[in-house]
Amino acid sequence: MVSESMNIELLSLFSTQQLPYPLHSGLTCFGENDEQYSRLQRLLAEPYTQVCIAVHEEKVIGYATLLPPEPAERWSSLPYVRIMGVLEVAPPYRGRRVAYSILQHLFRDDEDIERRIVLAFEYYWHWDLKNSGLNAYEYKNMLKQLLMLSGMEEVYPDDPDIHAHAANFAMARIGREISAEQMQRFFYMINPRVW
Repeated sequence: MVSESMNIELLSLFSTQQLPYPLHSGLTCFGENDEQYSRLQRLLAEPYTQVCIAVHEEKVIGYATLLPPEPAERWSSLPYVRIMGVLEVAPPYRGRRVAYSILQHLFRDDEDIERRIVLAFEYYWHWDLKNSGLNAYEYKNMLKQLLMLSGMEEVYPDDPDIHAHAANFAMARIGREISAEQMQRFFYMINPRVW
C-alpha cells in the first residue's frame, strides 16, 4: 500500500458523483488536464461507471476507471463484463505503489466485483515510456506484474490492436462467482478460433 507518511487518500466515485479535486499537472498521458478532467466528469455521468482516485494535497495524483463496454464492443452482450480503462499516476508519485493501491481499492469497492469479469487491454502507445525510462517490453513486464498482483491473468483475444505490436497484451480478472457457462461465453468471445 502507499506510504501513510505521504497522506494519500483513496476514493471511489460512482455514476452521478463529481470529481472533488483538480488533476495533478503531471497527469498528461491521455490528454491535457482540462480535457482529462472533462472526460472523467463525462464518464461519471454514465451509468455503471466507477473511478478510483488517489488524492494528495487536494489534487488527484492518480486514477483508474472501471466501465461497462461500449455498445459497439462485442463484450457489451455480456452484462457481467467491465472494462478497466485508464490507469495513470503522476510522475512524481510513481514507484510508491500508488497504482497498486488504486487497483486494490477499485476492485474492493465494487460490491459486485466477484460477479464480474474485468477486462484490461494494454497498448504500448498509451504508456509513458519517455518518463519511465523503460522500453516497451520492460514496461509490459512491469505492468503485467502489477495487474497480476491485482488478481488478473493474461488472456489472448483475437483483437487486431492487441496483435498490432508484440508489447500489447490483455488481462482479465475473473470473479469467484462467475459461472462455468459465463466463463465459457466470455472465452469464446475472446477468441472464437480457439474453441
